[in-house]
Amino acid sequence: MKMKTEETIKLIKYVTGSVAAVLLAAALQLQFAYAAGIITLLTIQDTKKETVRITAKRMIIFVIMTILSAVIFPLAGYHVWAFGIVLIPYLFSCMALDMKEAIAPIAVLCTHYVSAKSCSPSMILNEFLILMIGAGIGTLWNLYMPDGRRQLLEYQKTVDDKIVYILHRMAIYIELEDKTDYTGSCFDELDAMLVNLKKEALRYMNNHLITEDDYYYEYMQMRARQCVILKRIYADIIRLTTTPEQGKALADFIRQTADEFAEQNNVETLLSELERLHHHYEQQQLPVTRQEFENRSMLYHILEDMKAFLDIKKDFITAR
Repeated sequence: MKMKTEETIKLIKYVTGSVAAVLLAAALQLQFAYAAGIITLLTIQDTKKETVRITAKRMIIFVIMTILSAVIFPLAGYHVWAFGIVLIPYLFSCMALDMKEAIAPIAVLCTHYVSAKSCSPSMILNEFLILMIGAGIGTLWNLYMPDGRRQLLEYQKTVDDKIVYILHRMAIYIELEDKTDYTGSCFDELDAMLVNLKKEALRYMNNHLITEDDYYYEYMQMRARQCVILKRIYADIIRLTTTPEQGKALADFIRQTADEFAEQNNVETLLSELERLHHHYEQQQLPVTRQEFENRSMLYHILEDMKAFLDIKKDFITAR
């Protein structure tokens, strides 16, 4: 199976970072030098922010674990039962502080106190340096991340193209009375695309430490909200039993929306056209039969949903 570029880079970071950590710890003549390499492995995460967050948690838990060890081991002895006694408040602290990620590597450092049968200042310094070397090199190595913007833009384009396709399809089926082959499978595909876009947008956002670039995440949320509106419009279209003459004007407007669908479009022109269409509907003769009334009501509901669809985009553009 072919590895992705991100996976290859991460593998290289694992190997080079771990070896560098062990070599540095050994050069400083630290005991248990290989533990620094293991901590580096566990430090390297998928994003820069996640790496920094986990490193900070491990520093806090290290302090708690060392205090517990320095108090309990000299009193209870350096054996397995004493280790179990230390683990009880240690694990409770990890859970209470939501620092489960710190449990394993810091517990390993705790075993070093047992192996060395010492919690002396020099031994505590030894473990602190192992943690600093392992976490420091892991964090430093993870400062390099593939930009990921190109793939993000590709996901964004697939979402936009699918929405354009859905809008064109809606325009067609508003004018067709036979809707037996009009299914909602396209929304399943769009939902899957939005999941991918969200994943990449979060990765991109969390790889910016100084400034949080949330544009693409907000963009994904905007399209997700529009998707909810489109599903409502689809539900109304399949309930149409006939095609009122007003349906053609609405279908033309939906086509226009699809044709002018663009990331930077502030939709002001489309909203003006929608207002004109709304006014045009108000000038029409009232429906005579119950069926006409129900179908006209459905069209009006679609019109209102199209306004909500465009307002979501307008709010997004205005907020930027």
